[in-house]
Amino acid sequence: MKLIVQIGDTLIPLSQCFWVRANPAGCVYSSSHGDTAINPAEAHKDFTPRQRDRDRELKDGWTIRLVTREQWNEQAAPCIKGDCEHRKQAAA
Repeated sequence: MKLIVQIGDTLIPLSQCFWVRANPAGCVYSSSHGDTAINPAEAHKDFTPRQRDRDRELKDGWTIRLVTREQWNEQAAPCIKGDCEHRKQAAA
């Protein structure tokens, strides 16, 4: 059975999406294939196994969201590679 999700106005199979974990500034630190979890809470468990760490991240403004491959290429890939504006600004 193929799960379909809606991101914006687009319906897409979950297996073609990615979960991303981003800090409060929007810099992506973790990524996994969409079919590894069925909701943000489950994806967060994969990224951050300990409950107290997940609670702290959420309190501090970290986010877990589902993105399309195009969004991943634009928003997550530069962060994962260390080429994003977030890290350039932090280093300045």
